[in-house]
Amino acid sequence: MPPEDETPSAGWPPPADRRSPDETGTGAVDPWAQSAPDLLPLDDEDPTPAAVIAAAYSAAPPDDEQPTAPLAGYAPSPVEPPTAPLAGLPGTRTEPPTLPPAGYARQAADTTFVPPPTPMPPSGPPPAGPPPAGHPVSAAPGPWPTSALPAGAPGGHPVSAAPGPWPTSALPGGHPVSAAPAGYPASAVPGGYPAAAQPGYPVSGVPGGYPAYPASGVPGGYQVAWPQVGPPPRPRRRWRLVVLVAVVLVVVCLVAGGLAVVTFPWFKDKVKDRIGAALTEQHRALLAGDEAAYLSVIDPEAKPVLDGMRRQFRSLRAMRVAGWSDAPSNPVPVGAEDGDLWSTELHGTPCFVTPTCATAGAQAQTRWRIRAGRAWLVEWLPVATRPSPHPWQVSELVADAGERTVVATTPQFAGELPTLLAEAEKAALVADRFARAGAAPSRYVVYYAGRAEWQRWFTWNPGNTVSGIAVQVSTERWELMLYDVNITPEVLGGVLRHELTHASSLVGPFKNPDTQWWLHEGLADYALMDGAPVREYIRLPAIRRLVETGWDGDVESAEPPESTDGWMVSARYGMSALAMAHVAERFGEPLLVEFFHRVVHDNLTVEAAAQEVLGVEWAALERECADFIRHSVA
Repeated sequence: MPPEDETPSAGWPPPADRRSPDETGTGAVDPWAQSAPDLLPLDDEDPTPAAVIAAAYSAAPPDDEQPTAPLAGYAPSPVEPPTAPLAGLPGTRTEPPTLPPAGYARQAADTTFVPPPTPMPPSGPPPAGPPPAGHPVSAAPGPWPTSALPAGAPGGHPVSAAPGPWPTSALPGGHPVSAAPAGYPASAVPGGYPAAAQPGYPVSGVPGGYPAYPASGVPGGYQVAWPQVGPPPRPRRRWRLVVLVAVVLVVVCLVAGGLAVVTFPWFKDKVKDRIGAALTEQHRALLAGDEAAYLSVIDPEAKPVLDGMRRQFRSLRAMRVAGWSDAPSNPVPVGAEDGDLWSTELHGTPCFVTPTCATAGAQAQTRWRIRAGRAWLVEWLPVATRPSPHPWQVSELVADAGERTVVATTPQFAGELPTLLAEAEKAALVADRFARAGAAPSRYVVYYAGRAEWQRWFTWNPGNTVSGIAVQVSTERWELMLYDVNITPEVLGGVLRHELTHASSLVGPFKNPDTQWWLHEGLADYALMDGAPVREYIRLPAIRRLVETGWDGDVESAEPPESTDGWMVSARYGMSALAMAHVAERFGEPLLVEFFHRVVHDNLTVEAAAQEVLGVEWAALERECADFIRHSVA
């Protein structure tokens, strides 16, 4: 009788020239398998600095919040620039007094400088009328030194309007004043130096003010600094401009380095919210069966995306989708042409028949354009790295569902669905016995693949001699794929029992050392037997051959190397299954299941689990199992 998980043409065990074990099977639970790798990282696209800059420049802050740092394209808060002193107003210069130009004589020796009192002299014009004869005249209020000659004396030294040793003009008000010694009057023509409005009134645009700089005797004017009086004036706060420039440089560097989004966390959050809103709209449409609404978030110009998402929608609906989640990973800016362009990876989970289920781990790389306050899907591509793509992401499917299983295939094999569903339902009842309490799958998912789909679905390519595999799509979820080429009605039930038991017993995190291979495959093949007499077990010829070669009684077989002959692999499967059968026969199936999970999921050693669960020493129990195997093939 041919084996239940391989066709007669493929042979039982598999032929020696089968495909490499590393290319086939279910990892540690199949002799031709590699263990599934970890899932892909969240957003692996490294945006170019140019794209990041473009995205940052195109972004506007949300209406309901302020940016935490200046955005490119947004003007920073104004900083008042230094203002030049108005004509006649006091300045803030702190330079030392400027020496008089060469050729100008200084004031006579009897003119002395008297420091102005503190506070400064009161503002306002001096008393009206000419000064008393013989008294020196000052052009400014206060005790500024003046010429010692009589007021208005011809040829006298004009009195300076500035404090210090420069004389002030004693001429009647309205005559221009020169700040130069030797009485050089200022020009009285338009454009000349300003004259006092009345006798003795200081040259200033503010009543009672103090001229910022005395006029120079040189036509065109050289500014002469005031002597330092009192405490030094406060320097202009030029540091504000320096700080502003430093901040701008830092922001530019961050943008150029691709860190603008990190600098403005609200910006990325707002983008993620808009993508999430589009996905929420799709979620509602999918569960409601509204295809038009499901496709409404897609850019109408993105024809390939429309076709792919339409196919996904129809396949999920055929499989009785009852729950759905499609969460975006960390969005990354990638461009800003006709709206901001962002890349993010979606992690999708469909729940079939029931609204809750374990994570599925379906991945798709997407790009979204943020325009007019909403996100538009412009690119969508399922990730082609194990365990993606899922069949419903890339193929048009027809499906049926029962109490414990959902079965799906392409329209080409639609006629197989009734038989496939009936056998899957019976196998699921067997597999449920080997799940840990509370950990049985909500629905077992079974895909039936043709030759092209066998190579494409889940990116696994387990080989052409394998009838079926169990694929770990997440830590808590396994799904099945059966190969039409190697499945016949005679083997269908056995293959389903074996692979569904993997899907039930391996739910949850566990270590997968080679030394546990015999437990994984032994329990699955024990389920395949489903209580049938040992003499009917299809692997007995291979087991007998191994025993007759001088087998040493070791039942803890590691995963056979890929160079192992097919009959030897089949014999190892069989010995592991008979060991499980002996434990179940002696202690009962519930204790066998508990023993299995204590080793596989709780990391106990075989010796510790045997003592704790079964109450025996493992070395003695292993000898019993070896005797049972030898007796079975005698």
